[in-house]
Amino acid sequence: MLSALHRSKKAKRVSLVIGIVSVMGLVFSNTQALAISSFKSAADPYSGKLVYWFWAESDVPGSTAWMQAAIKRYEALHKNISIELVPQGSDTLQGAFETTAQSKSGPDIAMQWATLPVLTPVWRGQVASLKGLIPDSEIANWLNTSENVSGGQTWAMPLYLLGEPFVWNKTLFKKAGLDPNKGPTTWAEFLADSAKLKAAGITPVQMGLKDGAFGAWFQATIGTQNLNSVSELQDVYTGKAKFTDPKYSGYLTQLADMSKKGYFNKDIASIDINQAWQNFAQGKGAMTWTTDGNVASWVKAGLEKQIGVQMAPKAGTGKLASFYTATQSISAFITSWSKQKPAAAAFMTWLHQPANLSSWYTATGAFPADKRFSTTAIKNPLMKQLFALDSQPGQVWAENYAPPQVDSNGIRPFAQAVITGSSTPAKAASDIQNSITQWQTQQPADFKSYKTWASGK
Repeated sequence: MLSALHRSKKAKRVSLVIGIVSVMGLVFSNTQALAISSFKSAADPYSGKLVYWFWAESDVPGSTAWMQAAIKRYEALHKNISIELVPQGSDTLQGAFETTAQSKSGPDIAMQWATLPVLTPVWRGQVASLKGLIPDSEIANWLNTSENVSGGQTWAMPLYLLGEPFVWNKTLFKKAGLDPNKGPTTWAEFLADSAKLKAAGITPVQMGLKDGAFGAWFQATIGTQNLNSVSELQDVYTGKAKFTDPKYSGYLTQLADMSKKGYFNKDIASIDINQAWQNFAQGKGAMTWTTDGNVASWVKAGLEKQIGVQMAPKAGTGKLASFYTATQSISAFITSWSKQKPAAAAFMTWLHQPANLSSWYTATGAFPADKRFSTTAIKNPLMKQLFALDSQPGQVWAENYAPPQVDSNGIRPFAQAVITGSSTPAKAASDIQNSITQWQTQQPADFKSYKTWASGK
């Protein structure tokens, strides 16, 4: 028989073993619960936290407020999810994403302008495939997705259509002795109208240069008009053509001519494009290039009878001279490092539900990029004109085809220099070509991917 002392020691050892096993069981249980919880957060499309880097306000005034309200509705529908909206600035949109992509941190959903600003991070492995996250049947309803296709896949979601109409102030046209109901349809007419407006003491063209956007916008509407195809536009970036060829760079001479003749507002260098549009709405200029969203905001402000809209004046002889400048503008995609991909995909899909498409149009006046949007909602005659332009077959936005590095380091700043008189058209064309060459040599992987994409593969 065991002594009482022996039995006591044995009992303590048994108790200790049972205690250890119990603690281990508790730890395992808690770890398992945490693992299940983490799995649920990652796999459940209606739980967790999303960070959404958002941009659209410049194109579409009121878009940020709409998205904030949409997020509140979504969070009310799904109590276990939260979405942090982080508005982005136009001048830092691309740079901020490039920085955060290096550390693979930041947003679950990000936005970049369509085509190259989206496809470049795709080629760098920074964008998650939508395959298996969003059904093909859903993506089939989105408009203008071809701009974001590479390798046979659509990589980003369009939010709205964006046309770049040429706009004129009917009151100022009439004051200058021009037909208020007829905008210039040729470049010769545009220059003649500008001369009459200036002679009447009216600023012919209201525009801003501070953000550099106008140079790229002018290239998109006027600078491509001597080209016959989009592939011809791509040739200058794949190395098959030179930007110094006048058919690519001739628009720089047109900008210099307008500047020398005093057809721009005197403060063009000190204001950005959004400030210029505000000035146009106040009658401080007779003509401008703008967006559908800004025209919609002017209509809401009661300015409809003062505004005429149309395609840009025809300035070239190529087939693209008959194309309208329209795109899906900004595109949303899921980052490759996001741990909440199903949740991000579910929210993006929800944004395109018909009720939200209708709500978006009611709030902003911009056209949703979705087949399910009922065009019967477009009541205003001016907006009907814009939708007809946006939905016609021939569309191209030249800036979309420029590698982001070339756009920010070449096309934008050197056109700006021509307008301010600090460079000549020939020098600017050479500088833009140098920026293309630098991109080709500094980013060989992107250059290779671009050539593959341009070949249609």
